[in-house]
Amino acid sequence: MSVNSISSTSGYNLTQTTQNKLSEETKRKLQALGIDPSTVTSESQAQALIASAQQKIQETKNESSSQNTCTTSESELISRAKDLASKLNISTSTNDTLDNLIDKISTRLNTLTTEQNNNQKSNEINNYQNELNSIQNEYTGISKSQNTLLSAMNITANMNKLMLGIQ
Repeated sequence: MSVNSISSTSGYNLTQTTQNKLSEETKRKLQALGIDPSTVTSESQAQALIASAQQKIQETKNESSSQNTCTTSESELISRAKDLASKLNISTSTNDTLDNLIDKISTRLNTLTTEQNNNQKSNEINNYQNELNSIQNEYTGISKSQNTLLSAMNITANMNKLMLGIQ
């Protein structure tokens, strides 16, 4: 008995429909990021959305961490402004906003500048003015940080609406 030839063919066709055949891990990641997996049509689209969302989250974290080291909170600035106002004999209330306090202090410093010609008083007024400028600069930084955060939240909300087909 001899074997002249052995022939074997084996083959199969693997077809995958694009009807949301996402891996379970990808579905979990999408849900964790607030994206509905049923709106995604392919694994590559899902991976692109995940990468985009994670990048935006990382950028927001980086911005907020770098800004937190540079600025103080608005309540601390209000406290500093009230201390400065008390040095200038300006009455304040608990309802005063930082903008109101800055206006009151600025007005008082302007009247003191026009009234005083004494060098010692001028130096004191300049110190008060420098402190006021410092408060104003830090307040500007806080306002920019808040605007950046609100913009990032708005972009994320719009992206979620788009992905969910709500717009």
